[in-house]
Amino acid sequence: MKDNQMNLFLRRAKKSVMEIEKSDLDYEEILKKYKQAIDEANIAVWEWNIKEDSFFISDAWEEITGYNSKDFSSLIDCIEKVAISKDREDALTDLNFFVADKVTLYVSEFRIITKDNKLKWVLFKGNGIKEKDEGVTRIFGLVNDITEEKEREKGIADNLYHDSLTNLPNRDMFLMDIKNILDKNIQLNQEGAIIFIDLDNFKSINDTLGHDYGDLMLKVFSQLLHVCIKDYGKLYRVGGDEFIVIIERINSIEKVKEMCNTILKYCKNPFELNENHLYITTSMGISIFPRDSNNMNDLLKFADLAMYKSKADGKNTYTFFEQALSRLYTRRIIIENELKEAIKKNEFSIVYQPQIDALNNKVVAFEALLRWNSKKLGFVSPAEFIPIAERIGIIVDIGDWVFEKACRKIRELKERKYEFNNICINVSPVQIKERDFKDKIIRTCEENKIHLSLIEIEITESTLIELDDEKIADLHELIKKGINISIDDFGTGYSSLSYLTILPINTLKIDKSFIDNIGNDKNRAVIECILSLSKSLKYKVIAEGVEVKEQLNELMNLGCNIIQGYYFSKPVCEEELEKMLKND
Repeated sequence: MKDNQMNLFLRRAKKSVMEIEKSDLDYEEILKKYKQAIDEANIAVWEWNIKEDSFFISDAWEEITGYNSKDFSSLIDCIEKVAISKDREDALTDLNFFVADKVTLYVSEFRIITKDNKLKWVLFKGNGIKEKDEGVTRIFGLVNDITEEKEREKGIADNLYHDSLTNLPNRDMFLMDIKNILDKNIQLNQEGAIIFIDLDNFKSINDTLGHDYGDLMLKVFSQLLHVCIKDYGKLYRVGGDEFIVIIERINSIEKVKEMCNTILKYCKNPFELNENHLYITTSMGISIFPRDSNNMNDLLKFADLAMYKSKADGKNTYTFFEQALSRLYTRRIIIENELKEAIKKNEFSIVYQPQIDALNNKVVAFEALLRWNSKKLGFVSPAEFIPIAERIGIIVDIGDWVFEKACRKIRELKERKYEFNNICINVSPVQIKERDFKDKIIRTCEENKIHLSLIEIEITESTLIELDDEKIADLHELIKKGINISIDDFGTGYSSLSYLTILPINTLKIDKSFIDNIGNDKNRAVIECILSLSKSLKYKVIAEGVEVKEQLNELMNLGCNIIQGYYFSKPVCEEELEKMLKND
């Protein structure tokens, strides 16, 4: 060891922590104690004189790494020779940032391979001396072995930051990693990518095969993803059937597409789960950073938005975020905010579309349809705002408002002695799953002094399938009290006829897609089948979306006479509704 260099360093270290001239201790004794403490702690002292091109590192370095201090000509040479390939670039970047005066202190931790081929973690800390017009000319500091500390941290992190089912890094780990990677990429002016991955129709696996199969599917799928992305980036499970890949550095968009296509290719083969062969697809959304944004939350939202665009485009594909989606996202945020105040601002209204008995051309019922004329956005389609209202939870308040208004209208019409069977009210799956759904319906009818038979609840086929036994029992009880329950868009969802024998149903509504193609033999055969089955089960059938006389004639010939659609009438306001009833 070069004692004069060690003593020089210790003098600098001593001056940074205390004023020697004020100390009562012997100066040489202090240096001796410092040297002894450093040696016992297995901390190496180093100094790199950039100007004179010399490098010193104390004997403790050999204890840590097995390498002699003479094996290195500079700190850069030291890092390049001992740092593992994955950490080398980051370690050199840390040093370059300090030399370039971008940070005030030199701090860098990275993994090394020792001379006897062991993996260790080391921590370099240091400060420097600057000369006028020359910048940093000398750096000195300490380096110590932090392997045990890192292993302890890893043990804690494995529990806190890893998903217990797949053992993948979880959402918390993702949020920490993306923040660090984003900061680094901004400084280095390089691009990376976030890929949001979601399994298509995963819920149906849980519903049909059980949650054990669902968990097994997630394990197998995560293993598949790991194989597909191992040469590209890092994989996280961020919740449910949602995964995220971070590609820290991308050289071209084509490489990202290549990875996504690899995933889609593997998904074409069936997954073997306990002797079951399951086909499953995935939808992906991609945001590029910092091109799309340098904000972590925005990037996540953009990738999520692009993923939902993939689902809207038919699933089993990937979509890159673009500004058109950004405008869509901005509009969605505005809709979310405006929906929260729409009831207070009296922006909602209800229109009523008549259901006609075509045999005698008589109005027999109405469907209540919600409309929103926003003061800020103008008219907003229910197809656009209802899914948003469901997602943010405000659909329950909106649904209550619709139900109350419709019941009040029924009371007014009955008080004026108008004759009709019922008014049909669409109910969201979010509403049905509310604990007090059944009691709220009964109470609202009682408060408006109307019989429950004047209400028909319209539910989608998929909603009914997803309900648990308690909710099915609630619907059966409502039917016993007189309420009618109809399945909307029948034939477009699960379409398992066996469900019709066990679910609480009074009415089937044949979807418009079948009516549009009623001239097609296969579509007509499906309608015939629905009508025949409904007759046997004593269900009422309503044909939706009837627009032309030819469709009406075909339906009448098949024995379906309750018609709803533009051929008879578009949805009308309350005043027009009363005129229709007066004319009957």
